Amino acid sequence: MEYRKEKKEKKKAYARLKQIARLQGKKPPPNPYPSAIKERQALERKFVRERFSSPEILKIVEKIKEERRAERFNGAVGGGF
Repeated sequence: MEYRKEKKEKKKAYARLKQIARLQGKKPPPNPYPSAIKERQALERKFVRERFSSPEILKIVEKIKEERRAERFNGAVGGGF
């Protein structure tokens, strides 16, 4: 119960800060209590992007694709069942 009450108070305080900033015509401050999930995703975002642009990883992906094509081709030729 105390946790929820504390969290609500923090949320209201941040909402008030944003309101004051808008009235002054300033940019609102960043959220001092961001979601833990969003923090984690922000840390991992760099690695996710790297997957699609890293030359080493792209070579590995191409190699796997070639292997799958070869398996599919060999399976279609010798498919006795």
